[in-house]
Amino acid sequence: MEGLSDGLTSASNYFSRAEERREYAIRSSRDIIRMSKRIIHSIHEGKDYSLDAEKISREVHDMVSDLQEEAYLLYSGPAADAMSEYAEAVILGDMLKNGTVPSNETLGIPESSWALGLADTVGELRRIVLKRLMAGEVERALSAYSMMEEIADGILLFDVPDAVTPMRRKQDMARGIMERTRSDIAIAMVMSKK
Repeated sequence: MEGLSDGLTSASNYFSRAEERREYAIRSSRDIIRMSKRIIHSIHEGKDYSLDAEKISREVHDMVSDLQEEAYLLYSGPAADAMSEYAEAVILGDMLKNGTVPSNETLGIPESSWALGLADTVGELRRIVLKRLMAGEVERALSAYSMMEEIADGILLFDVPDAVTPMRRKQDMARGIMERTRSDIAIAMVMSKK
């Protein structure tokens, strides 16, 4: 039949390229997630992570640029997860270091990945609050808690269906984390007065 052979060849080429792009997205996403975790660990340990921050920024930029034509790979699955992890790491570092939150444009990622990464910083800030409480640094713990509260209040304003982005689960988790952290701070303050 006329056109069948050309159509099959074209589809075969498309599927082959799509598979290559998917494999690239998975590999790149794994690297970004690994680096994000390393940065977060360094933040908690008080270690310098500037080289990792530069490297991850380039990796995310390259992935976003390389997958522009395959938006379905960029805005879902491993690439979206990786960009959220990246946002979490960079936002956490900037908040603690400079008291600022970089925008999604600054990070070069979609708003949804930025918002999900921001939501995840609540849990990382809890770890910082607890570490500071255990060290007897109540004022520093309260400072980190204040950041948590501001973020939680902000993300709880989103009313987004899960089909758009899975924010509701993050909001529920943030509520629970805030309640537990508030309780931990109250207990620490009572104990410090004894």
